[in-house]
Amino acid sequence: MVMLLSWTTWWHSLQASEQIFWSIGLISTLLFIIYLLMQLLGHDADVDADMDMNGGDIGFALLSFRSLIAFTMFMGYAGALSLGMGWGLLPAVLFGIAAGSLAAWLSYLLIRLLLKQQSSGTLDIYNAIGQKGQVHLYIPAEAKANGKIMITIQGALRELDAITYGPAIPTGTPVIVESVSDDNLLVVTTSH
Repeated sequence: MVMLLSWTTWWHSLQASEQIFWSIGLISTLLFIIYLLMQLLGHDADVDADMDMNGGDIGFALLSFRSLIAFTMFMGYAGALSLGMGWGLLPAVLFGIAAGSLAAWLSYLLIRLLLKQQSSGTLDIYNAIGQKGQVHLYIPAEAKANGKIMITIQGALRELDAITYGPAIPTGTPVIVESVSDDNLLVVTTSH
């Protein structure tokens, strides 16, 4: 109870402009904490995470929820701090806007850096063309049925379906991928 009284006493001792800056900072901090908890619990509250960061619209990225929270939080605290140091209202507003803009820009840069670290795990079967592999399951002659080969594509060893238009290829035979059929089967020949 005593702590609550000291908070209310402190709050009432502030000027109206200081109360506004503190309110902006505290409300933004509360929203940031809620946002952080939602992220930790797996609820994605931001829609800008899937955008193209290589040439995407910088204005949209800077106006994301994260950047907006960073802007208002830092603007509020920087404005309150500058008023507490005896600055006038206009310098406090300008300092708050500058600090908020810097925070939003840094938030954007951090997210951009993190998104550049993402990689796609989607297999592009055409990356197999020209690669060598080994028959894992007998491949029948003249594309009558498909067999399987073991091949390293995109840094991972994979077992993929394959056909040959030539003679049958027994298990364990080294092969090279010539092309990809219309049915997305690897077309292979023996490798010497």
